[in-house]
Amino acid sequence: MLGLAGLGRLGAAMVEPARAFGMDVIAWSQNLSPDRAAEVGVRQVTKDELLRESDVLSIHLVLSDRTRGLFQAVDLEAMKSTAVLINTSRGPIVDESALVEALRRRTIAAAGLDVFAVEPLPPDHPLLSLENTVLAPHLGYVSERNFESMYRQAVEDIDGFLNGRPVRLIEPGPG
Repeated sequence: MLGLAGLGRLGAAMVEPARAFGMDVIAWSQNLSPDRAAEVGVRQVTKDELLRESDVLSIHLVLSDRTRGLFQAVDLEAMKSTAVLINTSRGPIVDESALVEALRRRTIAAAGLDVFAVEPLPPDHPLLSLENTVLAPHLGYVSERNFESMYRQAVEDIDGFLNGRPVRLIEPGPG
């Protein structure tokens, strides 16, 4: 069972590959509507059901005040001991020290991460010494489609700047 925390564009893109591997798919997020779940063809569940039923929990949420620390020790303890947690979204969504402890104690079987609370990981970070982790340097977004989009936007930015019509301006914050 693939459990998706978040069913936006990236979460929804996980559904067909999971089905190709014979997996059923469930999803939860604080904003998930029954219409969106039906549109993507997944079963909407509660957070507790997501944790309890997922063999693989893949996180696809935006980091915000509501999602920071969303998955704590108690959540990891609710997962199957054979479950794998995948986070390619944002590191602080998962309590990293609780995750390290869950991996050490084998509360969950493994984790695949390419995002961390601090990037890059310090050389002495405990995640680097755990045999039940797969770590990548924040490259989960790398795809031909994403590169195409990034390069197209870079050319648009340069063209706009050179022609006095800048695009995608960053507004200074307060203070």
